[in-house]
Amino acid sequence: MFIRRWFNWLVLGAMAGAILGAVLLLLSTGAAERAERNQVERLGDVLLMLDRIERAALSAESAQRGYYITLDTRYLKPYRTSRRDAETAMERLARSIDDRMTDEQRAEFVAIEDALNDKFAELDQTIGQVERGQLRDARRQILEGEGYDAMQRLTAAIDRLAQIENRLLDEQSARAQAAEARILPLLGLLLLLLVSAIVLGAVLVARTAQAETEAAQARELEVARDRANLLAQELNHRVKNLFAMVLAIIQMSAREATDVTAYKDRISARIHALLTAHEVTQGHGTAADRLNRQGGASLRALVEATVEPHVSQDKRLVLEGDDVPIDRVQVTPLGLVLHELATNAVKYGCWRDAGELTVRWTRKGNLLHLDWQEDWDTAGQKDGEQPAQSQGGFGSTLMIGAARQLGGEIERTFGPRGVTVSIAFPAQPGTAAA
Repeated sequence: MFIRRWFNWLVLGAMAGAILGAVLLLLSTGAAERAERNQVERLGDVLLMLDRIERAALSAESAQRGYYITLDTRYLKPYRTSRRDAETAMERLARSIDDRMTDEQRAEFVAIEDALNDKFAELDQTIGQVERGQLRDARRQILEGEGYDAMQRLTAAIDRLAQIENRLLDEQSARAQAAEARILPLLGLLLLLLVSAIVLGAVLVARTAQAETEAAQARELEVARDRANLLAQELNHRVKNLFAMVLAIIQMSAREATDVTAYKDRISARIHALLTAHEVTQGHGTAADRLNRQGGASLRALVEATVEPHVSQDKRLVLEGDDVPIDRVQVTPLGLVLHELATNAVKYGCWRDAGELTVRWTRKGNLLHLDWQEDWDTAGQKDGEQPAQSQGGFGSTLMIGAARQLGGEIERTFGPRGVTVSIAFPAQPGTAAA
């Protein structure tokens, strides 16, 4: 149980690891690509602003030189436009690099800002001198080179900041490439985890199916064991009943016997009747093979198996009735009664010399009615001779016990042409006869 639980957790962990790894891989790769894309956009904006700042400074310087040389005030308009462009570009540059500005970037930004302020301060001073007519002072200011130095510092700072931005872009690209390079190995690992999880899941399903099969087999085995125990108990009960019946036959036959040979013949015949009844219940024997269904036996098969061995040319038999099934528990007592009646018919009744025996049965509602009617042939009968009657003894005792076991009634009537026996018992055992 512990191993199976551990195995289940292993399968769950493998599947969870594969799914989590795939999610992390996608997130990391997507983050690297987004960072590279943002860096590219940021670099493009920074380089554009740096170019606009440098162009604005150059344009302002050109306008300042044109105004100094020509004294034409039309040069002041592009100068002011270039100054506004430079200020706007500095503001956008500050916004572009302000989010993740490093100390190195901040230093270059400050250098650009200072150089640009110095440049425009020199240009403003020169233009003011020209406007006031101080051309010599303006010429001296230009020749001193403060504007040139400021312009050189501005250009150098712009180049350095551009280099910094390009380096940051290269670093971000390298990180993105590294993330992309990890995709294939990680995908292979994730694929391995998924395959392992699938295999483990298949093994788990197989083990579950095996466990269910074993449980079903265990249940079937338990049911079969209970059935075997029930059959053993039933067999034990029937064997005990059979021994009791044999013992009763031996005891009752001993009371009637006049010598050992007669005693042996009676016992043999009655035990043979038990055997015949048992064969009918099991569907064996010549007559019994024709019907054995629904856990019962054939009433016709039982009658035929009991009385047909005595039939001859002079000893005739007439059977009337459909092939009616009866319960197994009814076969033995009814078979013993029929055997006893057939024996009496041979010894004392219609089959002692010549005659006809009629056995008919019908079903009325829940009751089965069986009539046994003997008819002597009167041709060879002496005047006044009556059919002999069997003495009371085992036969009477047997019929009383059989009626009780069948849950019905047995009536015998002795007439001038032979004995008539009426048997009525329920078609299903356990139902009381009317």
